[in-house]
Amino acid sequence: MSPIKKHILIIRPSAIGDIIITLPTLHALRNHIPNSHIEIMGYPSYLELVHGRFYADTISRFDHPDISILLRKDARIPDSLRERFSKFDLIIAFIADRDKIFSENLQASGAKEVLCYNPFPNDSKPIHIIDHFLNSLKLLEIPYSNTTPNIYLNKEDLIERENILRNSLENTRQKRIAIHPGSGSTHKCWLLSNYFSIIQWLTEHHNAKIFIIAGPADIVVKQEIDKLPKNNICAIDTPPLTKLAAILQQCDLFIGNDSGITHLAAAMGVSTLAIFGPTDPKVWGPRGKSVKICYHPTPCSPCSDEKRKNCFPKTCLESITTKMIKEEILRFLSL
Repeated sequence: MSPIKKHILIIRPSAIGDIIITLPTLHALRNHIPNSHIEIMGYPSYLELVHGRFYADTISRFDHPDISILLRKDARIPDSLRERFSKFDLIIAFIADRDKIFSENLQASGAKEVLCYNPFPNDSKPIHIIDHFLNSLKLLEIPYSNTTPNIYLNKEDLIERENILRNSLENTRQKRIAIHPGSGSTHKCWLLSNYFSIIQWLTEHHNAKIFIIAGPADIVVKQEIDKLPKNNICAIDTPPLTKLAAILQQCDLFIGNDSGITHLAAAMGVSTLAIFGPTDPKVWGPRGKSVKICYHPTPCSPCSDEKRKNCFPKTCLESITTKMIKEEILRFLSL
């Protein structure tokens, strides 16, 4: 490999799950070049998980107007961008760049070395998405050993977590179970009525404390949460990711769909029960210390984004019964 890089820029404009599956790659970079200054460019609300928490020394916005210039063919790179990017010894852009426009503009900006790497694996060669990202390191001759995402919390995260849990738990001996019934795509969600059946069963028969997580896209979930009895149920509505990660770390079990929050729970080391339907868990399944993927493949699964939008009924998800999930929950709680 060329001389040790000291200033590194990682461009990763993506949502929470995509950030998490990149963590083993970032971990290897940090370990291989420990004295480097690493900046990660993306969307700040998701990058808070890595900012000042081992992976990133600084973060920046990909959606800044200046950055859009780099997506244009034959762009005239302004001096402000040349001055900024010329400081980097290495830029790794996890962006689909089939026409080489983005990479050529980055090189024209003065960066010493540029690698553009397609964040989507080749469909003809099935590979887990984390391993796909780790393969980018082979191009840089950087070794790696860890293939499981890890998130590192700071002192402030832990203090805030203790304050939340102290106020929400009356019985510290209760099992703490986090449930996220939503997803960025409703087409990947197990029936909401099934989730609420599970919640009722857990509160009535197992005296569990349930943390129901709702994100910005989970409008229906939020409406239904309001109808639930408040006893033993704590609603967590669109919390900062660092706060949510800290809460999840103290839970005994997490249950959710193929979503970024499920990847977050697994990365925090929480026992995780992930319900998959139209997506392939061999490619997109979360990795963690204790993960069980409940997947009932059908002749048409996994399927493409376009097909799942027009698929009714969703046999792959509807064939997963509450009885199956209850059995898995009991197995986890008995460990």
